[in-house]
Amino acid sequence: MTEENGLTDEQIKDLTRHFDEDITFSRHMRAKVESVEPGSATLYIDVEDFHLNGAGSLHGGVYASLIDNTMGLALISKVGVRTATIDLNVHFLGAVKEGRITCRAEIVSQTRRLATMESKVFDEKENLVALGVGTFRIFEKRGNPLV
Repeated sequence: MTEENGLTDEQIKDLTRHFDEDITFSRHMRAKVESVEPGSATLYIDVEDFHLNGAGSLHGGVYASLIDNTMGLALISKVGVRTATIDLNVHFLGAVKEGRITCRAEIVSQTRRLATMESKVFDEKENLVALGVGTFRIFEKRGNPLV
């Protein structure tokens, strides 16, 4: 195991593949996993035209989805059981029109049933362009976190 109650390296590899290949909306957004460790994760998107809103900048829903997915992956990699987002707040701090955005998430606080997560989105120049905070429910049933 990589960490107490966390996933093994092989399970993290499977979870990474699952996020990259099996989650339909994540695949549609073309989000990719850069790295995962128990309690933290990094995902990225190479901005394309379909990610943009009517004003020509990254749509807020893209930020929110990327933030949610990154926080969920970070938490699942540590707890090894299913989780669900129960609250999500996103602060839009800067406009992005092109290039790569990278989202990094980590656990801020965790109890047996709840976790508070923080996620930051950076543009290619490492400017902070969005900040997310979320609360997640941790399900107690052990088993496949992918189900």
